[in-house]
Amino acid sequence: MAKVLIAGCGDLGAGLAIELLAQGHSVTGIRRTKKHFPDGVIGITDDLVGMNDDALPEADIVFLIMTPNGRNEEAYRAAYFDTAQVLIRRYNNRAKQPKVFFVSSTSVYGQSQGEWIDETTSAQPTSATAKVLVETEQSLAAAFSSVAIRCSGIYGPGRFRLLETVLSEKEWGANSWTNRIHRDDVVSALVLLANSALREETMPEHVIVTDQTPVSMWEVKLWLATCLGAKVAVSSGEGFAPASGKRIQGQYLLSQGWRLQYPSYVAGYHELLREFNALR
Repeated sequence: MAKVLIAGCGDLGAGLAIELLAQGHSVTGIRRTKKHFPDGVIGITDDLVGMNDDALPEADIVFLIMTPNGRNEEAYRAAYFDTAQVLIRRYNNRAKQPKVFFVSSTSVYGQSQGEWIDETTSAQPTSATAKVLVETEQSLAAAFSSVAIRCSGIYGPGRFRLLETVLSEKEWGANSWTNRIHRDDVVSALVLLANSALREETMPEHVIVTDQTPVSMWEVKLWLATCLGAKVAVSSGEGFAPASGKRIQGQYLLSQGWRLQYPSYVAGYHELLREFNALR
């Protein structure tokens, strides 16, 4: 039985915790707000940055899965870099350090001319928030044996923002490439990586988690608009070909036997649409 700490036990963390508990591991979860945790999780409701080191448990594996309070540099630094420093301070000098997994983002790839991106591509962050993510990745890698888990756009239960945008019938703007991954497939990827760590297998410093199906944003919105009965909000002056964005694929997880439950947005959004329509 391994001791696992999930720092940031929200939606993704809770899904991961349930799977690891089912495998017989001990799981401690920390979240800033709310006191609800999956049954069996040792739950701590507190701000990780303000916690005393001795409040953090011994751990064989640590997952850092934070959500920033905003989409600016300050919010990202508080959520990611500052929390990483707490983990470094707590665990860096242990005789046996934990394996650390940091859930990052494919936004670290600033390329935006339709380039193909994979795990051999160098991160080229252009935004201030993406630069914070890279700083966090590098900080953890300097202190631990760590893996940055770079996820493309996560969608799934309760994540209705794109549906609401399409239903609002606001102008779609210029077309671009988009890359997505269902929440459940992220969880299965995290479980696979945890089990690899427990087997002490060698892993790369970063892996990409995406559904392998880059697609134009207009295609996604057109399909959703058809399903929702919403207006196709494209101005006549816009060209159909994506004008920006990148096309992302990751091979490492597939090479380790990972199989997608939702290999495209169509497969994943069917269930989300049913949930969304039931609430309308």
